[in-house]
Amino acid sequence: MRSTLLYTVLFASAPAIAQYGSFDASAVKAAKATTTLVVLDAGDSPYNRTIMNAVKAEWKFTGAYEFVTVAELAAQPIDPTKTYLLKTSRVDPVKFEATFLALVRGWKAKKGEPLQQANNAFTSIAAEHELASIMIDPKAINEQGMAPMLMVYVKHLQDFLKNVEAGKITDKTTADRTYSLRTRLIRDGQLLLAREHVDKSLPDAAAIAANYASPCSLVGLAEITAAVEAQDRTITVSDALLTGEHKNKHCFKRVFNAGTGELMYLADDAAIFGKKEGFIDVDLKNIARAR
Repeated sequence: MRSTLLYTVLFASAPAIAQYGSFDASAVKAAKATTTLVVLDAGDSPYNRTIMNAVKAEWKFTGAYEFVTVAELAAQPIDPTKTYLLKTSRVDPVKFEATFLALVRGWKAKKGEPLQQANNAFTSIAAEHELASIMIDPKAINEQGMAPMLMVYVKHLQDFLKNVEAGKITDKTTADRTYSLRTRLIRDGQLLLAREHVDKSLPDAAAIAANYASPCSLVGLAEITAAVEAQDRTITVSDALLTGEHKNKHCFKRVFNAGTGELMYLADDAAIFGKKEGFIDVDLKNIARAR
C-alpha cells in the first residue's frame, strides 16, 4: 500500500469498500447509548498516540469511551452492550486485502467463537456488525508520518453516522449523493494535493492548473498533515491508497475538509500497468465541474 488513505456487506463492488457502513438509523441510534472501547495496537505506536488524542478531542457519538489493547480485547468476551472502534482487515472477491478503521457494535458471541487478528487488525468480524468504516493505510500512519489523518477519519465516521441517524443517508445511492453535493465546495477554498497522491500523468503544478483553475497547491505529505492538525476549514486535502498487486491493483481517492473531516470527493480506478496510481486529470475535471 502507498500513502494514507463504509459498507453493509463485504466488498460487493470496488467503490463501496472505502467509506460506508450500516444504513440502519435505528441501529445507529441504539449504539449511541453504549460505551465505546477504543482498541489500541500492541505496544507503543503513532497509531495509538494519535487515535487516543483524536478520540479525546473529537469523539461525540457515544457519551463514554475506554481504551483497551488488542490483547486485552482478545482476552475478554465481546459485549453486545458496547461498541468498538478498531481496525479490521478484509479480503475482497479478487483477493486483495485492505485495512479499515471501523466502529463495530458488540454482539452475543457463540461459545468458543474467537476474535482473530493479524498485525493489530481483526480478521473475523462479520460486516453485519459494522456501523461505519473507512479504509486506512496502517503503514503510512505508523511509518510515513500520516497519523494526523486519523483525526479526519474519526470525524468522518461520526459525520456518516449522523447522516444515517437523521435519515439523510439510507443506502449507497444517498451516501454517494451526500458526498457529491459537497464536491463543488472544494473550489471555495484551497485544495492541497500531495505529490504522493497524484499520478505521474500530472507531473507538476502546470499540469494540474491545466485541468483545475481554482486554488490548488501541489505539496508534500507534511503540508497535508499540518493543515489537518491546524483544523483549517478553508482547506481540503487529498488522500489516496493503493491496494492489490499487478492485475488487481486499485487506487482509492478521497478529498476531505481538513477541519471538519467531511468527505468531499471520492473516486477509484483500476491501477494496472503503472497507470492511474493517484489523482488523474479526470478527478480534477470532476471537481472543477461539480454542481
